[in-house]
Amino acid sequence: MDVVAILLAAGQSERMGTPKALLSWHGQPLLSHQLQQIQKSRVHECFVVLGAGADRLQPIVDRSIWPGWKSRAVHNPRHEEGKTTSVIAGLTALPSPPDGVLVLAVDQPADWRLLNALIEAAERERDRGRACAHASVFLPMFRGRRGHPTLFCGSLFGELMGISEESEGLKAVVRRSPERVKAIEWDDPAVLIDLNTPFDLPAPPAGRGQIAP
Repeated sequence: MDVVAILLAAGQSERMGTPKALLSWHGQPLLSHQLQQIQKSRVHECFVVLGAGADRLQPIVDRSIWPGWKSRAVHNPRHEEGKTTSVIAGLTALPSPPDGVLVLAVDQPADWRLLNALIEAAERERDRGRACAHASVFLPMFRGRRGHPTLFCGSLFGELMGISEESEGLKAVVRRSPERVKAIEWDDPAVLIDLNTPFDLPAPPAGRGQIAP
């Protein structure tokens, strides 16, 4: 499958008090970590949506460009209006609808193995003639709780472009037809991590939770 990633990193980080994309995660800025994980996966191309603090994040995106890897920043001038505007900005930047769109948030650390597992699950269903043609959604689940990120098949492109803050954005697409959602069991609680406030950060001994230099 030709899967494109949209990495959302345009938020104000008001509840965190500091730019979440610059939090230190495994010894590097969280945005760098996210880009490295996407690069290691089977994702074909990555569009990083920037907004608040773009001048500090753009250099990180620029440094992430490796030979044979397509990654570029997309600026969302409407980022203050909500996350849905960043999703739409990323989708609008795509040259054409891909087979799948993987939507990630910079404050929800992902692992490249999980990204591959979601892609492979979509491929298996497609090969059986059941998924993607039926506009499927793939997401991880840890002990009965849905996690992130989410892979949307390309046939959902129109629905994704129609999301709004009023309708709860991507959640509305996931909830619209429960039967098309495919949950992938994943034995790692990291799929539930959502770094919104300082209380969500791991303990300092892990070397995380500080602004990266």
